[in-house]
Amino acid sequence: MAASPVPPSSSTSASLLADGIRYERGGVVERARECFEAVVQREGDDPATVAEAWWRLANLHRLHSSWSDALDSARTSARIAREHGLANTEADALNIEGAVFYMRGEYDTARDLYKRTLELASTQGTRAKALQNLGAVAAMERHFDDGERLFAESREAYRAAGDARGEANSLLNMGRLQLDRGLPDLAIVTLGKAVIAARATGDLEMHAAALLNHGMVLSELGLIEDAEERITIAYGQFTIADIPVQRVLCLMQLAAMAAGRNEPTGARLCLEHARDVAVVSSLPREVAMIDAQLETLHDAGS
Repeated sequence: MAASPVPPSSSTSASLLADGIRYERGGVVERARECFEAVVQREGDDPATVAEAWWRLANLHRLHSSWSDALDSARTSARIAREHGLANTEADALNIEGAVFYMRGEYDTARDLYKRTLELASTQGTRAKALQNLGAVAAMERHFDDGERLFAESREAYRAAGDARGEANSLLNMGRLQLDRGLPDLAIVTLGKAVIAARATGDLEMHAAALLNHGMVLSELGLIEDAEERITIAYGQFTIADIPVQRVLCLMQLAAMAAGRNEPTGARLCLEHARDVAVVSSLPREVAMIDAQLETLHDAGS
């Protein structure tokens, strides 16, 4: 029996890669993974395409807390890129490797990798990602002035690259920094814009992240019903996409709101579920945060 013809959209590595990116941004994670895995198996094809598929596969592993697979894939991408003189692709791979360490709370290692990304980057888009991630490290360490400067530089670089998705992500990060800095009235405006910008890009994971952060600032301002609505929608999307760290953050926020309504049982259920997810997904930073939240609940006599 003759083999079925290969659909035109899947006939080359480049087409498979493009399909994978489209599926990833549309929240169809398993299809995206299949596309990227199909590309990396075509080792004799264009090394630039194969190397990019490896770092994109690494990013999927990272989002799903598969740390070892993420590091292996990112380092494979970087090796192929170095062998073929693809400096910008190597920078993209190092950026994902840095993001793994960032999510594990290893900020010094993450910062070093992001700085190396910035040194290697030859496009505005990759430069923007490195600046954005350096800003995230600065914000996490509460160096807010540095974080704000880096996020602003990142947004300008994304704008120069014509990357609307990147600009939306920079808005999201800036709004979260403003919230962490204790400026909710400013953050609610920035995060409201981030929700609109993220929705316009069609990237469901980013839109969910914007909804989560917008919900957090609404909660801070006492608008609990609106906050719960946004965070619950975000939680549903993160559950469908199976992104553990974001599921945990949603559950922690829902727990905080339940505690604020004097509903300790609901708060505890959210936190215990969040802790289970965080432990299974090897998220030590989040486990520590949840334990602190549980302790506060206990101290309050709940």
